[in-house]
Amino acid sequence: MKRFRRIICGILASAVLLTGCGSGPDSSAPQQGSAVTLDPLVLLADISSSLQGPLVRSLGGWEWVRFVSSFGTALTARKYELVLQKVSYASIGADGQPRTLSGLLILPRSGSVRPSVPILLYQHGTEPYRPYSPSRYLENRLRPIDYPEVMVAAAIASTGYAVAMADYEGLGDSTGTQPYVHGASLARQVVDMLRASRSIIAASASPCTWNGQLFLMGYSEGGYATMVATRELQVNHAAEFTVTASAPLAGPHDLSGVMRGVMLSDSPSKAPYFLPFVLNSYNYVYGGRTTLFSPDSTLLPAYAGVLPPLFDGNTPADRISEAMGMSFSPPQLILPKSTLTDSFIGQLALDTSPAVAFLRENDSYRGWVPSVPIRMVHHGDDELVPFANSQVAFAAFSTAGAKRWVALARETLAIPVTADPVMTTHVSAAFPILFNGWSWLDTFKR
Repeated sequence: MKRFRRIICGILASAVLLTGCGSGPDSSAPQQGSAVTLDPLVLLADISSSLQGPLVRSLGGWEWVRFVSSFGTALTARKYELVLQKVSYASIGADGQPRTLSGLLILPRSGSVRPSVPILLYQHGTEPYRPYSPSRYLENRLRPIDYPEVMVAAAIASTGYAVAMADYEGLGDSTGTQPYVHGASLARQVVDMLRASRSIIAASASPCTWNGQLFLMGYSEGGYATMVATRELQVNHAAEFTVTASAPLAGPHDLSGVMRGVMLSDSPSKAPYFLPFVLNSYNYVYGGRTTLFSPDSTLLPAYAGVLPPLFDGNTPADRISEAMGMSFSPPQLILPKSTLTDSFIGQLALDTSPAVAFLRENDSYRGWVPSVPIRMVHHGDDELVPFANSQVAFAAFSTAGAKRWVALARETLAIPVTADPVMTTHVSAAFPILFNGWSWLDTFKR
């Protein structure tokens, strides 16, 4: 933390000179659809100020020094001001019913000139806690470090992109259940966010116009959502949208293989909550077809009545892990599968079981052959979402004849993961990998 403050000390001095007193954001929440304008340099100052307060435990793994070394330059360049607004849009829930969903749209502004810029669909990572939805940043602008991926999106937007971030069903203004790693739902909801953003950008009040280029990027679950949204756009919406390039980063693409191995692993996890998150999601999505994912079928009695209610959007990830038996002080990790019934463990262990069939249905690399540029980046030591997820996807695409379109890069940056159960390679490598992905996308920008 001290290193972070030293790095941006000179930047903050410049921010004071350039922006003057009282130019930062206030704490009042904007009305639905109202726009908030931010100076990128002030935003960087707000990040530093926020870091001087206590860190939320579940967000403690983000390496903010790496944010400054990668995305900080974009903010200090101040090429464009940022105009942020919440977007409410119509979509379809995983249950097939109409839903009003929300998201965050960040647009670049340059005085009276309306720049023509690409749209970047940015898909955020796993988040069970509604207050950390991207659109909720507009209500909590004095705590920017609670929204690390919004800060990444803002830095990218400041260089000349219109960045759209869907909250996803069950987050933001949606109070239902999240369709966590359910490919069809996430893809549909991201595409609907794209349509809503396109309409806003096309309006005369927009500070920018769209140049027709379309990029996608996301990390972790966001990498998964990016892959399935790219598939959806290519397979079902090619007449409406053309994807310029896509960067699905460190995603759980192989749910039925690699991630099933994580579910069945005999190694303790630093984020065990992901497993009941998947089960709760699939019970919502497939509950009308099967009881296979019901709490009584999947969870031991001690957890069947306790864990599902925690996925209502009101409980942070670390609290869910604690409810599973994990301890942060003193550190005590658990096996995620220790909460499962023997019968469901047997389902997961059997390649031909119905449970595995549902996971296979949601593997992001199945059912298509990419014909747009895709670059996957993944840390080789990722312990939460193993590198093999991207390897499997790359191999499948290559075998199908798409090797000319798809690339895979292994991130090798050394991550000083300690005994602290919050610190993981998966989270600590996020900023550099996101920068890697965006830097590649930026080579296509016109």
